[in-house]
Amino acid sequence: MRDAGLTINTFKKCDMHVHSSSCFSRRYDKATFFRAVLKSELDVLAITDHNSIDVELLTDLQSQMKGKGKVLFGGVEIDVMLKDETIKAYGLETGGKGRFHAIVWFSMNHAEEMAAIVRELFISAIIKNELIDSDDDGKAEKIQNLELLDCKSFSKAAEATAIYLEEFQERAAAIPHFFVPHENKDKSLSEYLPNRSKKNLDYKDRLFYYSHAMAVEGGEKSRKYISDGLASELNTTVAAFLFSDAGKIGDIGKKYTWIDFDCDLDSLLLAISDPESRIRTSDACSILPQSNTTKFLESVSFNVWTDGGRQNSETITLPFSPGYNGIVGSRGSGKTLLASLLADKGLDTYAAFVDSDSVRFLTHGGIPTKDRPPCLYLSQGELENIYADGRYEEIPFLGEIISPLKENAAKSIDAAKQRYKDVLRLEKDLLAAFEKKYDSGPVHIDHLEEEMPSGITLTAPTTPVKAFPQVENAIKHLREISEATEALEDKSKLIKFSDDYPEDRSLFDELERESRAIESDIKVLSTRVSGFISLLGEIDEAWFSQREQNVTLFFEMLHECNNSSGSTKRHQYDEKTKAANTFYDELFELRESLEHLNNEAQKAYEQMLDPIQPVELTNDGEQIVVSLVHDDCAAFNDLVRALVPTGINALAHAFLERSNKTDMHKLFNGTKFRSVKNQGLLSYYNHYFDLLEKLASDSIELKSCVVIAGKKIDDMSPGMKAQALLKLFLNDQVSAGKWVYIVLDQPEDNLDVATIKEFLIDRLKKLKLDVQFFVVSHSAPIIVNGDARTVVVCNNDDDNISYRCGVLNDKHTKQSIADVLDGGERYLKMRLNKYNFKIGEQNGND
Repeated sequence: MRDAGLTINTFKKCDMHVHSSSCFSRRYDKATFFRAVLKSELDVLAITDHNSIDVELLTDLQSQMKGKGKVLFGGVEIDVMLKDETIKAYGLETGGKGRFHAIVWFSMNHAEEMAAIVRELFISAIIKNELIDSDDDGKAEKIQNLELLDCKSFSKAAEATAIYLEEFQERAAAIPHFFVPHENKDKSLSEYLPNRSKKNLDYKDRLFYYSHAMAVEGGEKSRKYISDGLASELNTTVAAFLFSDAGKIGDIGKKYTWIDFDCDLDSLLLAISDPESRIRTSDACSILPQSNTTKFLESVSFNVWTDGGRQNSETITLPFSPGYNGIVGSRGSGKTLLASLLADKGLDTYAAFVDSDSVRFLTHGGIPTKDRPPCLYLSQGELENIYADGRYEEIPFLGEIISPLKENAAKSIDAAKQRYKDVLRLEKDLLAAFEKKYDSGPVHIDHLEEEMPSGITLTAPTTPVKAFPQVENAIKHLREISEATEALEDKSKLIKFSDDYPEDRSLFDELERESRAIESDIKVLSTRVSGFISLLGEIDEAWFSQREQNVTLFFEMLHECNNSSGSTKRHQYDEKTKAANTFYDELFELRESLEHLNNEAQKAYEQMLDPIQPVELTNDGEQIVVSLVHDDCAAFNDLVRALVPTGINALAHAFLERSNKTDMHKLFNGTKFRSVKNQGLLSYYNHYFDLLEKLASDSIELKSCVVIAGKKIDDMSPGMKAQALLKLFLNDQVSAGKWVYIVLDQPEDNLDVATIKEFLIDRLKKLKLDVQFFVVSHSAPIIVNGDARTVVVCNNDDDNISYRCGVLNDKHTKQSIADVLDGGERYLKMRLNKYNFKIGEQNGND
């Protein structure tokens, strides 16, 4: 089970479309269903049975889930359709199924009330469908029977029934709830009102445009085609959810939505109002979106002086969210004080208000300590001072990039110089080795002008072994065997057995017989060997001599045939051709090797001038590049052609012209090679590489260069510089884990509203998932549209500083934000009323 603390003030794992055992469409029992829910890793669950709400089951499950730290929402999945008069009034075109599915969520506090409304609406619809012509008694009986049904039976009875959306909206208007139609699944809103009809599209646009408590179900597809479409076309926000709608008990929680809220309807509305920031579906994000839940500043505590002096103090403890924490307040209310305290910089300036020795930082899983966690701090006005003085490297992030860049660049330059020299030396050695191998000059191919010999070379067989020496060898070894058998015969005669004892007579008689038998066998072998020797001695060597002469004559004739048929001459011709092929293959390889090495030398030379890869960052499609560059240097190929005008291939060509020094000299720059004119080829080679190697001896000065979206910061206006430097400050790498949190004190200074909207807010929303933020701001878009998860409201009452933490939907926090950032609720409403946005205006329609 996941640590419940990891989801406090951040995303919850939610499956809010689950059918219980009280739904006719599910076959599992209550106990099995409860076990599955309680063992799951879900934080939030909503029971959405078909057309029925089992309040008793919900109450029982809520009690058990509470013990597991889980939250239950009431819910129902209903079949809905529009009234005929609505369809006619708007000219709508309905699909073939005549209804669509939607899920409704509500607080458990309203479960009984919503259950009664849903049952009454479906009973009315069933009666209307089945008993149109029945008398009053039959109708009353049918109603009574339906009212007595248990929830599962009623869910089944209402299976083929749809209620009117208009009636549901009217009856449920007093109950806070969310209405979420199906999309990208069966019985969706778009199946009921097909998108092929423009009037259908207009009606659905109005449905979502004027309701801020609606969303769609369907996951990433719905987000892509509906949420993003409505955002771009109508400037309205519609959240897209994804839930399991599990058909099997094991599928509960397999599809889910991460929602950053506090498990109540108010904060759910806050999440739905900003789905890009607070909602992630499992088909796009399977793990907890907030990655720093084990590495963030959980709270800070400190003492503030309460009497205008330093006698009495009050301890303030401020809890924070792992994501984005906004800090608001009027001027002089202690906003920058808090920022300085969090950054542990310049706090002595506020000694009259806060006891700096009392500050304690508490990171998640740690203990309160005076040691500030690693943080990145952008003080108020710091960007303005940097771009005014041109001290761009004073941006902490940029300085941390350029310093190691310069260190690595120095190492890279040294390595590149050495590589450059090594490659040039290798080229020179390669040319010298080739010149030495072919010191007599190029291999000519004039033999190819002659007709190629057509002789055939016959392959000689293996020479046979002579016969008579084999007979002689056999006689030699048989004589050795004969001598051995004579010795054995003598030895066998020495074997005798005497039977002096009567009891040994039988044994010794047998032994004596066997000994004599062996003696007899040896005599037989000796006689046989002697006879074989005599037989072999009768063989005449002359018997084989004629054949030996024939074999010798065959090999002589074969040799003469090969010589007389031109095969030897063909062999010599082939050897010359092979030598020529080898020469020109190696010459071609030499040229290819020189080209390759020249490219390597060029890379090493370019690395000397641009010794290290730029640091490339992206921000919403804009590229940020930090690099070290060297200006006003010639390209390597231009330097080569200044020595050999026709390019690197001239070095190999020079070998072919070595016998004609005038032609060879023309291949090189006559002015630069005047000192070696009329000398040998190696002198030209050595001089060429000496000139190139001198390039690596010169000192190389590099300067830092920062480019945003293809434009150098140096060339930007002050306003553009502020924007560019902020982009550098909030680069993706700030969330790589080096810092626990980031403090920004009024980053909107010198930024126009467009930049705040198009860059700063989006960056905060993206980066806050991986690193904690504290942002001091007077800008409502930064705090509200930037979606601060926790807001610290600062107040200064007669030099007594106080702070209060809350969330955007908390009434006190909301009121304070509106007062400080928008001039109060009345002024905010006045602005909205003056705008009076209506659907279609964004497209220029009346």
